Amino acid sequence: MLVRLAMPEDRDAVVGLARMQVEETLPHLDFEQDAAEETFDQSIKFADPTFFVCEQNREVIGYLMGLIEGYAFTSGVFVVQEVLYVRPDKRGTRAAVKLLKEFVRWGEILDAREMIFGVSNGYNDERTTRFLEKVTGAQRVGTYLKRVR
Repeated sequence: MLVRLAMPEDRDAVVGLARMQVEETLPHLDFEQDAAEETFDQSIKFADPTFFVCEQNREVIGYLMGLIEGYAFTSGVFVVQEVLYVRPDKRGTRAAVKLLKEFVRWGEILDAREMIFGVSNGYNDERTTRFLEKVTGAQRVGTYLKRVR
């Protein structure tokens, strides 16, 4: 299993996984192919957002989408794990762990003052939060609320 930055040739695989992720974890939203492709293209051109992929036998089986953000009232940057998704048939492998470890390494390289992890879609909140705590060493802080229209 290999984790690396996404490359242009990963576009179809990542967009396909994004479709699966939206259908599974955000069923109240409609997947938009054009928006997903544009987001991926922005990542390749500007690293904003940044995609990491996990491949097994040269097949992309999962991805993590991260953001680099600047503080509004202090110096430095922080990184945010926006999406973490592994194909259902590959869950239980080391894919998610490897993606998170690479994200942490990336944050350290960027000298990020904070790394933010979480679940904002309401899908397996407690289980995923415990997993994130264990793998990343992050602590629970704050409260996240969402209003869906």
